[in-house]
Amino acid sequence: MPDPSQVRRRSALARDGAVRRLRRATQISIATMVALGGGFAALAAGSTHTKTAAVHRTEPPVPATVVTAPAPPLVGSLDEQPAATPSPAPAAPVPSYQPLVVSSGGS
Repeated sequence: MPDPSQVRRRSALARDGAVRRLRRATQISIATMVALGGGFAALAAGSTHTKTAAVHRTEPPVPATVVTAPAPPLVGSLDEQPAATPSPAPAAPVPSYQPLVVSSGGS
């Protein structure tokens, strides 16, 4: 009959070896599942893209118009009367690019 300490030692070594094999198998299965999940995600993402036709413009783009302001009058002495200058044509209104202020609720 083998010594009881030898039996305990063999069973402990067998247990530790089984735990190591189980831990290693778990790590390999997790890595495999992550890789398969990434592959399926890439496959699914690639299958959702639709084909788009290229849109060609047939008309040329409209060039931007440059508006120049008239030069300011030179500052002279106060004794001189300014010469009558024709008034410039009224300028077109300039759109505001600031966000609108919205208020909801009661008065």
